[in-house]
Amino acid sequence: MRVNRGALIGHHTSIGDYSTIQPGANIAGCCDIGRAVYVGIGAVVIDRVKVGAQAVIGAGSLVTKDVPDQAIVGGSPARVVQHKAAGN
Repeated sequence: MRVNRGALIGHHTSIGDYSTIQPGANIAGCCDIGRAVYVGIGAVVIDRVKVGAQAVIGAGSLVTKDVPDQAIVGGSPARVVQHKAAGN
């Protein structure tokens, strides 16, 4: 796991192996961040959200709902913009 400077991670939050949290990202409490997740610069994940394995959260996104495995989400509020191809 890589947590860059200025990133905030709340209480009782689990971060999976090989995940990257970019500078200024804010992950609130009681979240479950899956394996190999990429959280972009300045993204915000609110309380009690689950982010699936190999998901990508775009820079500056506001994640208010669970994110499925291998989804790419962006926007405020964040929504799925694409799914990664199988095997990636």
